[in-house]
Amino acid sequence: MLNIRPILAALTASLAFLVSTRAAEDPAELVVLNGKVVTMDSSSTAAEAVAIRNGRFVYVGSNAGARAHIGITTRVLNARGKTVLPGLIETHTHAIGVARGEADQQFRQLSSMAEIQEWVRQKAAITKPGVWIRIPRVDLTRFKEARFPTRAELDAMASDRPVVFDWMYAGINQVQVLSTVALKAAGITRDTPNPEQGRIVRDDQGNPTGMIRNARALIEPFLPPAPNLTQEMLLSELENVHRHYNTVGITSINDRRTDPSTFDIYNELKKQGRLHVRATLTIGVGYQGIGNALNQIKNLPMKPGAGDDWVRAGSLKLRIDGGLLYGTGYLREPYLQAGSAQYYDLPDAKNRGELMTPEKDILAIIRAGHLAGWQMSSHVAGDAGVDAVLDALETINRESPITERRYNLIHAYLPNAETVARAKKLGVFVDTQPMWYYKDGDALVDTIGQERAKHMIGLQDWLKGGVKVAINADHMQGVDPDRALNPYNPFLAMYVAISRKTESGKVYGPEQKVSRLEALRMVTIDAAYMTFDEKNRGSIEVGKLGDLAVLADDFMSCTEDQIKNMKVAATVVGGQIMHLQEQP
Repeated sequence: MLNIRPILAALTASLAFLVSTRAAEDPAELVVLNGKVVTMDSSSTAAEAVAIRNGRFVYVGSNAGARAHIGITTRVLNARGKTVLPGLIETHTHAIGVARGEADQQFRQLSSMAEIQEWVRQKAAITKPGVWIRIPRVDLTRFKEARFPTRAELDAMASDRPVVFDWMYAGINQVQVLSTVALKAAGITRDTPNPEQGRIVRDDQGNPTGMIRNARALIEPFLPPAPNLTQEMLLSELENVHRHYNTVGITSINDRRTDPSTFDIYNELKKQGRLHVRATLTIGVGYQGIGNALNQIKNLPMKPGAGDDWVRAGSLKLRIDGGLLYGTGYLREPYLQAGSAQYYDLPDAKNRGELMTPEKDILAIIRAGHLAGWQMSSHVAGDAGVDAVLDALETINRESPITERRYNLIHAYLPNAETVARAKKLGVFVDTQPMWYYKDGDALVDTIGQERAKHMIGLQDWLKGGVKVAINADHMQGVDPDRALNPYNPFLAMYVAISRKTESGKVYGPEQKVSRLEALRMVTIDAAYMTFDEKNRGSIEVGKLGDLAVLADDFMSCTEDQIKNMKVAATVVGGQIMHLQEQP
């Protein structure tokens, strides 16, 4: 598969005459030979070898030319005819959140009532009496029963313990289901009044059913607190997440909702020599309203772009709407009533989702960040939410040009011709996730309909309209690249973009398929463009950062189905080998 350095001893004598005096005095740190190097440069240059010195590519070309950079201290990788790619860029992850989550409880995807029952019983066996058991995140679009559990079902799992099914990711549609013991522990009875903007669901006799909606505050005091992590515990968990990224060829990430303290955590990892990926940090603003947002922007302790090639402040991010998986992504036309009732328990035929930030606040927040010099971005899932953002951008652009700032539309799942044209004119960049289509597309057909499903994650819609796109995972729970809540294996993401297949093998909107090179651009050079890094990374060119991935197969010639199972033999960041696959 992969041979590191042993070839050097065998070749030293025969290659001695090829090594120049300059190379002997200033050898490369790393040389990769015998590869099919997909450079991703503007000319699609083909190469078979590269050399890296002082963390940057100093040679890209033939084996003979690369060997001239080999010295006594040079490490040599033999790619054995396999594909060598630029380091892959994961433009949407929540690595710091994953680290905290794994420190609390290792993620496990529960996909049926039987799996929940097993998990609860195992958890009850190791949990002290009286401590609430909170079921890990379950998205109903991935759940065999495709509905919320009932109080009776939770009671049957652990009749003597407070158990809660906590569906808290949905904006206006936050739902918890409590067992009988949990209702009693929280003091929720038929006489408990509904909290402001929330509701205790009751049966025909007025008794609580166990479900509460937008009323999590009623149970918050009783839930187990998040673990109190020391700095070293958090650093270790975050380092572990990054090492997992390296195993699938990821060399750069964008941690998509952070704060200034996260900037310090990443810099501490770098200081200790334990940072294994380059990190651009998106800073969340405005999640507690307009006043909060404006104060945050005014008082940020770093300037736009602060940092270096390892840790840098990226865009500011505000939240516009909810999500398609919860019936809260803000749509032009309502969700289909039957599917919305089934998956979200929202039977209103007029449900269009939720605009979580009012339009006037969207305008004010984006304007403030833009005038302060920041690149801006927004979580916005639905087409009507995108309309609201583009309206604000058009107003701001008339006041102070914003077209060169590469505003990031994060998600933007339902493109249409009008939206694409407006986005192109405003220089907008799209950050979207094939994983939602892959894992949830079959269910979402029931909630948004066949026609909208054809355009979900509409990569060709964007590309044909001249809008650049990055594809990624929105990784937020779990560390297994293929079994995390949102699998972050970039080869799986590319497979979905290329094949347009859901996990079941169905295809909605085959016209949205992209080529292998188009998919590669979305995780390399175009992903770098999103953060203004296209001159520094995203392709294998002399002078750029020495980041690459050596694959265990040929990406361009393998079968389509083999793409999703592609293994990475070695991952290199700045000339340092961060991952090396063991030989069989």
